[in-house]
Amino acid sequence: MQVITTHVNADFDCLAAMVAAGRLYPGAHMVFSGSAERAVNDYLKETALPFKLSRVRDIDLGQVSRLILVDTQDTSRIGPFRPLAESPGVEVHVYDHHPEGPDGVSAALSVIRKRGAATTLLVELLLEKGIALSPEESTLMALGIFQDTASLLSPSTTAEDFSALARLVGTGADLNRVARYLNRELNPEQLDVLNELIGGLETHNINGVDIALATASAEHFIEDLAQVVHSVMDLENLDVLVALIRLDRRVYLIGRSRREGVDVAQLAGEFGGGGHPQAASAAIRDLTLPQAREKVLALLREKARPLYLVRDIMHRPVVSIPSDKNLGEAEKLLTRFNLNTLPVVVDGKPVGLITRQTVEKALHHKMARLSIGDFMAQEFAVTTPDVYFKTLVPIIIEEKQKLVPVVEPDSGALIGVVSRGDLLRVLYADMAGTRGPQPFAGAKGAPKNLRSLLKERLDKNIMHLLETVSQVAHREKFSVHVVGGFVRDLLLGIENHDVDLVVEGDGIAFARALGRELSAKVKSHAKFGTSVLILPDRSRVDVATSRMEYYKHPAALPTVEKGSVKADLFRRDFTVNSMAIKLNGENPFVLIDPFQGERDIRDRMIRVLHNLSFIEDPCRMFRAVRFEQRFGFRLGKQTEAFLKYAVEKRWVDRLSGSRLMNELVLLLKEASPVACIHRLHELGLLRCISPGLEPSTPGPLERIEGVLAWSKMVPMEEPAEVWYVYLLGLLHPLDEEAFDVALLRLDSPVRLAKRLTADREALQAARTLVEGKQEPGTLEIHRYFSALSPEAAVFLLAWANSERANRCATLYFTQYQALGRTALTGDDLIRMGVAPGPVFQKIFQALKDARLSGQIKNREDEMDLVKKQFLG
Repeated sequence: MQVITTHVNADFDCLAAMVAAGRLYPGAHMVFSGSAERAVNDYLKETALPFKLSRVRDIDLGQVSRLILVDTQDTSRIGPFRPLAESPGVEVHVYDHHPEGPDGVSAALSVIRKRGAATTLLVELLLEKGIALSPEESTLMALGIFQDTASLLSPSTTAEDFSALARLVGTGADLNRVARYLNRELNPEQLDVLNELIGGLETHNINGVDIALATASAEHFIEDLAQVVHSVMDLENLDVLVALIRLDRRVYLIGRSRREGVDVAQLAGEFGGGGHPQAASAAIRDLTLPQAREKVLALLREKARPLYLVRDIMHRPVVSIPSDKNLGEAEKLLTRFNLNTLPVVVDGKPVGLITRQTVEKALHHKMARLSIGDFMAQEFAVTTPDVYFKTLVPIIIEEKQKLVPVVEPDSGALIGVVSRGDLLRVLYADMAGTRGPQPFAGAKGAPKNLRSLLKERLDKNIMHLLETVSQVAHREKFSVHVVGGFVRDLLLGIENHDVDLVVEGDGIAFARALGRELSAKVKSHAKFGTSVLILPDRSRVDVATSRMEYYKHPAALPTVEKGSVKADLFRRDFTVNSMAIKLNGENPFVLIDPFQGERDIRDRMIRVLHNLSFIEDPCRMFRAVRFEQRFGFRLGKQTEAFLKYAVEKRWVDRLSGSRLMNELVLLLKEASPVACIHRLHELGLLRCISPGLEPSTPGPLERIEGVLAWSKMVPMEEPAEVWYVYLLGLLHPLDEEAFDVALLRLDSPVRLAKRLTADREALQAARTLVEGKQEPGTLEIHRYFSALSPEAAVFLLAWANSERANRCATLYFTQYQALGRTALTGDDLIRMGVAPGPVFQKIFQALKDARLSGQIKNREDEMDLVKKQFLG
């Protein structure tokens, strides 16, 4: 037996999600685990539904083999079904849009997505499976989405909620009926509670956030108090409201929040309740109304997070300068790290600030050798990490101090800085009622937790690995993030097992601790602060100390120094590769996205992080094309302008040939190398390899893919290396001089250069064979094709594009290739008395020709031929 259920006190989202799940699990029993809201009961009474709800007492719990939970994964909120969820003999499937809580169920199937309503994710699954919905089902599901997203106005509403509603309207959802059930007038009892809540409304500023608290009492149970609380929120224009309502002997908590810093689900959870961060409830037992009020206030002071503490927005580690350095050294440091102000330190403690403006004026007056101690500002304010960020407003805005050092309260040691830009960004976020930029390095309450997405999309072994990393990082007191392409591909839904970890602190020490936990071999490079873990299954994990970098000159390899995770992300090539997932700390598995990489993934854009990106590292131009074509993205307008400027000014010329060759090979290994090549040509990058390099359209390059498919069906001695086929095809149209220029520019290894040259010559010879007037014979076909590498043979067919070429190649690989193999070896010839030398080549050619012409058939025949022709 299969049972579909939801949490107690079911709303329209619960009912709609159950009905949707019923379409996925035909024949399953739909059962409320507890009561339902009055509006839901009214709907069930007034509507002729094509489905039937069962009662708990009608279900034989001992016969249930599968339990399907919707709109919850919290076993403490499913009433009589909790023992089933915890039974090893019952298979549990979960469909939910809430973040995981402490009582989350262990499920065989778990579909958890960040949506405004559980109904949305189930509608998505129904659409994916092509399951048609009736107008009545569509209306109910629209009702569920509208209610749980507060008519699409809740901060938790997502783009997917809008899309699901659009599809439901298209399948017949009746919005008039939706409005009738959502916009119900309050009855007299509810109006009494509403007036009492408004009359007793009190506002508390907790950690910089205004939180409204209201209380009311009634002597008997009143239904749908959530609607009453919602009305108070709207009437009083509140951001956060916690209502405590005594009904008979029990106090009910109903919380609503529109601020990131106040998670009312966490508050309700302290009393055994639950819900969303924006809407939650709980039934409070064994406390009077005044006692409940005092406990709620105490919990809010403990758990309500200010929008930002100073530690949430500060930068660390700090780029600073000792007071005994001169102005010239200060100027180099300011330029190297693109800073406007430097803290001046003595023994790690700030003693002054030196600005770029001061330094530049001093250098203008030829004072580069003078000490910065004579020019620094010695009157300045400092702050500590655990104070509310708005305490910096008078310092930065009114006193015009551009940079505020952050010091340890006890020692006075410099641990971070906050700039004017940092403050303005969070002030804007505060005024706009949004979060603004993501926090860094231990910030509390980052808004986007990806644990559910990780569980949904990752292989179980990879998820277990990340959870182990999280545990070890917590135990060893390191801050660890998974970064780069792994995060990008997770958001794109692309499988990626390359786990790259960044550690704030000593990455090598963490790698050793992790290696002990995983029984892995650890190879470390102290110079770079990196390690590689080789796991027992031979998979690998890369671990690096978080770094910042600068370039001594354009196209140079970067110089790296220890830095924060933000600095580590800033040194990367594109915004889509500059995201991280925090693996431990107060809020693990949250997305760290300081440069809006997730937005660019949604917009399908490739953007650089700063305007000198292509100049500092011209390799990024080729990577931009690679990622653009791989993901079907496009270069951002400004990014493309930066790239074209770098090409025009020939910054690629400063790139070493080996680095250019490496980027070209990576590009040719992409799934769509021809598209990459044409995009390189369009952007002018092919001319940077050789002036005459220009792919013809349509031409041999476009035909290579088809020939490669053919090559997998014939018995080639070795499979063709795909990237090399395309490289051969790319360089083949060049004349001899341009070809040599290309090899020189790419700084091709001697072995590769010889291989390309040999294949080029063999191709020219074979072309005469397949284009000649007379049909070639067996010996000719074998002689020419045996001189070709597998890659050259593939390119020959793409180049010649003729029936004769195809026929000759098929004959060679299916018949003549095997016929031309000799039984005798060089050792055999020596034993027969043949002295090593050029004669060996003549002997083997004679043996091959004789075999191909049918004159000899076995080893004995070969020995006879050698004796007669070469030893007679």
